[in-house]
Amino acid sequence: MFNGPFIKHGTDPIPLNCNITPLPECKVYLMLRDGKEVEYVRVNILDPAAVWLRCQREAELWVTDAKTGKQLSKPDDINRRINSAYAFLWIRDKRFQWAGLAAFASKQVGCGLLHASQTLKEAYDRVVRNPDFLDFGSTGEALGAYTMYGKLALGNLSLFLDIYPLHRFYMMRGYEGLRTSLQYRREIKDKVLWPEEAKKRLEFGRPFPEILEGFKLIEDGEIAKSVDRLARHEQVNIFQKIIYNDTDTRLALDANQFAWVNELRGAAEIQLTLSAQCKPPGHSQAGSRD
Repeated sequence: MFNGPFIKHGTDPIPLNCNITPLPECKVYLMLRDGKEVEYVRVNILDPAAVWLRCQREAELWVTDAKTGKQLSKPDDINRRINSAYAFLWIRDKRFQWAGLAAFASKQVGCGLLHASQTLKEAYDRVVRNPDFLDFGSTGEALGAYTMYGKLALGNLSLFLDIYPLHRFYMMRGYEGLRTSLQYRREIKDKVLWPEEAKKRLEFGRPFPEILEGFKLIEDGEIAKSVDRLARHEQVNIFQKIIYNDTDTRLALDANQFAWVNELRGAAEIQLTLSAQCKPPGHSQAGSRD
């Protein structure tokens, strides 16, 4: 992983939309105006879109293999990095209570990934042991687990790539900077990592009102209300559009609910545990999320 959770840049002290290089240090050019030779300078302005791109690049580093420079391939590994990133946000600024809670919620996604992969393996093992027996139960389990594994991974990564940079921009530029610059985030949509499946359902960088509402509440010290606003953004603007509206997801969830109610094999159990494990004490451990 890159060296340190937050990256500093030489342009950090410079206000948005101001020149990056001091005027006395800019090169002077000559040009004709109204038939007279005049001097002018060309300056580079700190574009809000450039700051957004920097925030996105930092988020992408969290889910990148430092040795290869490529995105991590295993959703489990990506999930662990995301958990750490959310925790770092909360450690740095205790007002970011949504991020603190998200570290635990994302860990639960990791538990879901673990459960789905185990269900896939168990179904596969049953088919291997009985190749001549058509096991509709195993087939259904495998299809449901495969679907949920992909959707959990997609939602986990998409939400992180959306909301981590929002926190970082706010940390660096404050609420006013966020308020005046949120609209420019869309300008970098072709330059950032945004999952292909997410692109089909949600344009990157849409300035949903819950974003500014949530960070304004943080600015005003209304922390509990800010958690509610950002949670609404998470569930309605991101998960609903990318995952829950998807037909395959709804079918998999309905099938799992049916299996759970009827105590059938392979149903997923969702429990929030404030520990590194995926089961509370006294239950058989499905695995650790260290």
